[in-house]
Amino acid sequence: MAAYRCNTRAWALAWVLALPLAAQGHGDEDHGAPAAAPVAARPQAGGQESPRRLAGGQVMLPKALQHAWQIRSLSLAAASTPPQWALQGRVVADPALGGRLQAPQAGVLEAPAGGLPLPGQTVAAGAVLAWLRPQPGALEASARQAEQADLAGRVLLARQRAERLAQLEGSVARKDIEAARSEADALARQQAALGGGLARIPLRAPFAGVVAALGAQAGERLEAGAEVLTLLRPDRLMVEVLAADPALARGLGDARGEAAGQTLTLRFAGAGRSLREGSLPLLFRVEGSPPLVLGQPVRLWARQEGPAQAALLIPEAALESRSGSDGARVWVHGAPEQFEPRLVRIRPWGPGAWAVESGLVAGERVVVQGAGLLGSVR
Repeated sequence: MAAYRCNTRAWALAWVLALPLAAQGHGDEDHGAPAAAPVAARPQAGGQESPRRLAGGQVMLPKALQHAWQIRSLSLAAASTPPQWALQGRVVADPALGGRLQAPQAGVLEAPAGGLPLPGQTVAAGAVLAWLRPQPGALEASARQAEQADLAGRVLLARQRAERLAQLEGSVARKDIEAARSEADALARQQAALGGGLARIPLRAPFAGVVAALGAQAGERLEAGAEVLTLLRPDRLMVEVLAADPALARGLGDARGEAAGQTLTLRFAGAGRSLREGSLPLLFRVEGSPPLVLGQPVRLWARQEGPAQAALLIPEAALESRSGSDGARVWVHGAPEQFEPRLVRIRPWGPGAWAVESGLVAGERVVVQGAGLLGSVR
């Protein structure tokens, strides 16, 4: 009986100690819930295939992925619009109210009481912007001093002669006295003019405006015609375009422009009558006072009066890549799950729009969103 109780206790102790081993299983293997499969190994939703590139360059993309990648396409239709030209120009000052203030002769630039005006500073019409003190050369200065000494002596003699004749009034004709006085006065004016040639010359603002650039510093020696500063009116700016085709100026209307992300309204002002560097200058007046600077590049689209032309227009987002100045690659949505790359010839048509000259026909569907994703499929 005692042996039976001992065997029973031993069997119970062995059963308790065996409980943790049952959870671990064989060789520390986990027999719990099966682990989830890796994401990459999961099939596409609904049994769809992965995107792939075909031998001909086309891309097969399931409908579910087209929705996930937000692929959007647009059916091409010919739009009839007046002829439009894409041009490149730059901001210039209005010739009537803008330009450069230059030194009238050689000299040293001196600042006024308040100092030289700084770029961006507004100045009033007629305000003294700078002083120019003439600085003749050594030979010229010597000749000028000799001439001044000669004139001083002649003025002195002429005045003495006029005084003597005035004392003899009554015995000397009146016309001789007046002639002597006139001669003395003329010589005195010549002496004053010669001495005034070395006085400071004020450089005044020809109109009220804003200083665009400062071309010289105080104390700098300038040659005749040297630029001192550039003055402009912010509300009287223009855009100059050099057109390679002179026929473009005939019937040219208003235009729209883009500069540094801002849209400009441009009014056609006129065209030149002579070529410059093989191109014809065209001028457009900028409406309003947008924050532009001289020389800033402007891209503009000008309409030409004439019959409307039919053109296939595509947005900028449809161009997956560019090749040269007039070539690009787009994606055509043919079959429901097939996209074909197509090389096309294009030309600028307007802000964010291109006209297709060859490579596409009306009715084809072109990808206008997600073209870069299709190009990344290998």
